[in-house]
Amino acid sequence: MAGWMESWRWGREYFDHVRPDVIRGLAPLRKKAETIPHPDLRAQALSSLDTKQFHCEGGGVFGGPSRDPSGHLLDFLLPYQTLCDYLDTVTDRGPSTDPDNLRLLHQSLLDAISPNGPFHDYYAHHPHQDDGGYIHDLITRCRHAIVRFPGYEAVQPTMERLVSLYINLQVFKHGPEAERVSQLQRWWNDECPSGWAIDWWEFAAATGSTLGLFALLNVAARPNPAPETVKTVTALYFPWVGALHILLDYFIDQDEDRAGGDLNFVTYYPSPQDAVRRIRVIYRQCVIRAASLSDASFHRYVIRGLLGFYLADPKVRKKPSTLALKLLASGGSVSFGVFLAAIMGRAP
Repeated sequence: MAGWMESWRWGREYFDHVRPDVIRGLAPLRKKAETIPHPDLRAQALSSLDTKQFHCEGGGVFGGPSRDPSGHLLDFLLPYQTLCDYLDTVTDRGPSTDPDNLRLLHQSLLDAISPNGPFHDYYAHHPHQDDGGYIHDLITRCRHAIVRFPGYEAVQPTMERLVSLYINLQVFKHGPEAERVSQLQRWWNDECPSGWAIDWWEFAAATGSTLGLFALLNVAARPNPAPETVKTVTALYFPWVGALHILLDYFIDQDEDRAGGDLNFVTYYPSPQDAVRRIRVIYRQCVIRAASLSDASFHRYVIRGLLGFYLADPKVRKKPSTLALKLLASGGSVSFGVFLAAIMGRAP
């Protein structure tokens, strides 16, 4: 009962505060996107804001008043997640799969968490050049927010590691089509600790989540966070929560990715049934590992909320399946509550 009451409290906080704050906070970013001179870049920026706003809404749970009374986390999260989503749109349907282009564009994500670092010519290898300072503006907003976290120095090296992994993922999965899988497999062999017992596409999925960054900034909201806390939070979110997050994202996008010829990690399981079975195993790992944290109930809410949040997507509800219901049932009443709330929140 206590867990359900806590989840209800966070759910109410989300709808009363987080979601309205996210919508308000994205408005100036949209205004900036509307001024991008190049028509293709402008269209891609606006499209990412329209179709991927729910990424900011979902991550925003880390920026609720009970987690971040200062509001600094949303000040960082909104431009950072917007930058991620913009880059994903530019590279997913963009005119260039050149690895140098992909890496330089995504260098902006490292620059966004480096308050004293230089800016780069992010479009130097890209066919389209003039974004009217859009990337620079997003980076600047991130930097202004991140220096307000008193414990940031304690989490910065770990955040840089997670962002570097994220960049490698984007370079490999958006690079030349014939090389994508082999590069991802080599990368997994080089980077994945043997004790994790996860396959190459699960490791790749884990690197694609931004939730670990936001969880670490919650830790950095206080001065001098304990190294053990940083380590434990990191071990929960990478790879376990990150893998759950992105595998759910790919689970709901299978038809869309198949139509667009895009790489989808869930399709590398032997069957849809195997995919659901394995995602449930990863979910259970998340719940078990969250128990060692002092704020375990919040992290369990995030984990269970991911199931409800993603499975409430219209793409799933238009094509309901017993497999989706089985996934949703894994999280019990909390996941189902988030599922219903997300449907209501997304209704026009």
